[in-house]
Amino acid sequence: MLDEIFEKFGFKKEHSDVYLTLLESGVISAGNLAKRLNIPRTTLYGLLNDLAHGGLILQSEKENIKLWQAVNPENIKTIINEKINSLENTRNNFDNVLEKLKASQKTDFMSPKFNYFEGAEEMKTMLKNVLLHDNLQTELCWPIKDIIKVVGEEFLHEFNKKRVRNNIYIRVIWPIDKTGDITKDVFLAPGKEVKREVRIAPEGVDFSMGYWAYGNKVIFMSSKKENFGFIVESKELRQLLKTQFEILWNISKPLKEDIESSKKFLDDIIRPRLIK
Repeated sequence: MLDEIFEKFGFKKEHSDVYLTLLESGVISAGNLAKRLNIPRTTLYGLLNDLAHGGLILQSEKENIKLWQAVNPENIKTIINEKINSLENTRNNFDNVLEKLKASQKTDFMSPKFNYFEGAEEMKTMLKNVLLHDNLQTELCWPIKDIIKVVGEEFLHEFNKKRVRNNIYIRVIWPIDKTGDITKDVFLAPGKEVKREVRIAPEGVDFSMGYWAYGNKVIFMSSKKENFGFIVESKELRQLLKTQFEILWNISKPLKEDIESSKKFLDDIIRPRLIK
């Protein structure tokens, strides 16, 4: 888990290995540290300098020997909060110029845009495109059981937490043979507070490829068997699918809200973020 956190700082696994070794050994010289890690000193000094610049380790000197030590792990949380605040300030500054940028964009002869994605990691990136937006009403025909097999429960859990924070409301239709277990995967629970309404398609209406329509875009996503997806930006396609969606929505059966499951997920959303 520390490897993943350090990766967000722009570091590699080797950096987290150095930090953990310093944490366990206390104050130590580069020579002894290199022996413990079994890496050349030249490589180690590069890692140490990176970590020191990032505020994760400290350097001191005794009898002309440079010594190194890890900062208190609590400092990592402080560094994370500082980066979050910095990103929030950057986002606010960007919001101030966004409308000017959009106004200056040349839109003459704009044709529908198409982006192709293949493999689980690329499809996670594809889905994150939705999170670039705020305050949306969206529609999905979503074989959720197949989607979970592609991107995983953990990704969808975190994704839906961010979706709710971005005030992205979804109306979703599940095929009857590919529904989700809302008592187990609480991030799938319907409810007003979690901004999700679910209906089950009539028997005989089956699909393994799903779509998510939002703004002027539509995401199409296959099952794990074919393992690909794509985004199309087209007002006409969006309107066509919305019309078809409403027809299917009206003949589909509402999934009863599970108050306990939606409350569990809502509690998870508002719970302070902790370093795992």
